[in-house]
Amino acid sequence: MAKRLSIEILVMVALGLLVGLLGPFGTFAAPPAQRMLSWVLWLLAGYALFRPTNLVAGWLCEATGLPHAAGRLLALVVASMPLTLIVTMMVTGLRFADALRWPGFWTMYLYIGVIAVVASIVMTATFGRRDQKPATPAPMAPEPQPTPSRPALPLPPGFGPVRALKGEDHYVRVIGEAREELILMRMRDAIERLDNADGLRVHRSWWVAKDAVASVRRDGRTAILTLRSGHEAPVARDMMPQLRAAGWL
Repeated sequence: MAKRLSIEILVMVALGLLVGLLGPFGTFAAPPAQRMLSWVLWLLAGYALFRPTNLVAGWLCEATGLPHAAGRLLALVVASMPLTLIVTMMVTGLRFADALRWPGFWTMYLYIGVIAVVASIVMTATFGRRDQKPATPAPMAPEPQPTPSRPALPLPPGFGPVRALKGEDHYVRVIGEAREELILMRMRDAIERLDNADGLRVHRSWWVAKDAVASVRRDGRTAILTLRSGHEAPVARDMMPQLRAAGWL
């Protein structure tokens, strides 16, 4: 996680230098060094606001069933407001209340929103490429090869068997025996990389290995799975017949 945060910050710095060099939205009149430094600071401030807001939006989507694209857009709209205030106060020297009444405030808000969308696209493209690994053809052999014991997921060495997957916005939390890892990947792709491991997708945001279930309790017309790790995974109503057929209930 620390490595990912470091890379994200470096991406923001590089993007700030590039945008500062171009000098959009009326900033080209400033000296190159000044505008590049300003854009780096603004994008870092935006990163500090957008990242937690984006995580909160992801939790909201998981709780309400809101599409992830809508949640991400909501995060951009909300986080752009405080960032616009910060940039406006830095550019104009106005105080908080005066910055809100500044005639160019909403134009600045639009500019900030455009930059936020560009930064989001760059970040997604950057980590999307990092998580994609070229497929390696299976070696020819006279006898069938044994099934790998470790899932083909981008996990650190020694992670061990995967017990559950939990979707969190554009990330997937991989739950093992005694550790967890957050990877940038779609839930569907992560499940495919498990190579038909013995488990079920019990909810839109949860895949659970069968041997990871400690207990099952009914919750009205659905159920809650308690895992050996202590996590609780809700079961979607339409998955109940499959759990019964698999002998989980």
